[in-house]
Amino acid sequence: MRRRSAMTTRRHSMAEDRIAREQATVANQKIDSHEDRCSERWREARDEMKDLRQRIFETRVAMEQGHRRLTGWIIGGQGSVILLLTGFLLSKTL
Repeated sequence: MRRRSAMTTRRHSMAEDRIAREQATVANQKIDSHEDRCSERWREARDEMKDLRQRIFETRVAMEQGHRRLTGWIIGGQGSVILLLTGFLLSKTL
């Protein structure tokens, strides 16, 4: 009888071992799938950050050019007003 129970225990142990190995394989597959999805998300986030950085740089450059143009218009406008006032004041005094 002892022999039989030892064999039965061994069979149960082997069956449990096979089940545990199958569960471990499934768990590893899930982990691999999760890592693949996460790495893809990180790649997308990194690409989006690079794109955003480039758009910010381009916007900054455009704003600087716009500010230069605006400064030119303001200085030109002030110069025109000064010339007009000078001309007006000179015409009144003559």
